[in-house]
Amino acid sequence: MTAKAQIGLLTPFFRPIEGYQTAAVNVNIDLVVVTPNRINWQTNEVDALLYNGHEWVPSTVPIPKAIYNRYYGPKPKVINRLELIIGKNKVFNHITRFDKWKTHEALASSALKSHLPNTVPYDPEHLKDFLGSFGEVILKPARGQCGKEIYLLKVKQGIYHLHQGTRSPVASFHSWHNLLAGLEVLTKKDFLLQKFIPLATFDGRIFDVRLLLQKDGQGDWQVSGALTRLALRYSYVTNICHAIVSAQDTLKKVFPADDIMSELERISIEAARSLEEPFGSLGELSVDFGLDQQAKTWIIELNAKPMKSLFGSLGQPQLMSAIYEQPLRYALHLATT
Repeated sequence: MTAKAQIGLLTPFFRPIEGYQTAAVNVNIDLVVVTPNRINWQTNEVDALLYNGHEWVPSTVPIPKAIYNRYYGPKPKVINRLELIIGKNKVFNHITRFDKWKTHEALASSALKSHLPNTVPYDPEHLKDFLGSFGEVILKPARGQCGKEIYLLKVKQGIYHLHQGTRSPVASFHSWHNLLAGLEVLTKKDFLLQKFIPLATFDGRIFDVRLLLQKDGQGDWQVSGALTRLALRYSYVTNICHAIVSAQDTLKKVFPADDIMSELERISIEAARSLEEPFGSLGELSVDFGLDQQAKTWIIELNAKPMKSLFGSLGQPQLMSAIYEQPLRYALHLATT
């Protein structure tokens, strides 16, 4: 009987990663939880947790020939050392929290520039220019905060209104000096300014569209799933949402005359390809799109460690199985080529 291939899951935690157990059985591989402090660099082995299709067992095994990075954040230092042993780009998803400015620069250098809202690093001069040009601007952290700290700034009749998640302001400033003083407290880390895009609505709620991109068993980018997040009625953001529903159904109801899904799929695959040079080896990501009232497509954000569980809200077990299997199929491709 031929031994099954072993695929590594790189993580700081020495414990089972149970979401991939059924997927591993379906792909016919063993999962190996790899933690850096348990790697023996002299023997190229790791004291790991191994899922053999039935249970997790402590095992000492050779470093797997392909590894799926499950850290959240910047590229772990251990990746370069692992790839010296198993081969370049045999560890995928080098970075799992994109820098939004670096992402914007990469996409702005591609054919997708026209799908990007005007975006600049935050500073007072840029803010003055953006408010003068657009009247409404988004202020958000340059690095992911899971949707937190996304502010909306509006200027009306010389008064600056600051919103945090709701259409009602949480603060108002009657002078430019007071506004900058207030923002100084909020922007102690790097922030970006972005032109505010009034989004199309469905049943009175703004919505976005998230596409999940994953490489398949041949190493090619594919769209694995698509969903729509419907915002709360009082909100201008979708991160805390009222409901998650089918993207195809929403788009057909809001823009029945347009084949928007095909465009979103094309753009998202191009975006994924554009990020591999600046961010290193990637195997999955998600792209969040906004559509304005004229059906213009805007790239709002890319996520390097997308929440697969969101797609469970669609009630499609077959889709969920495919979403968890795809990274393992890509890893198996890397391990055997």
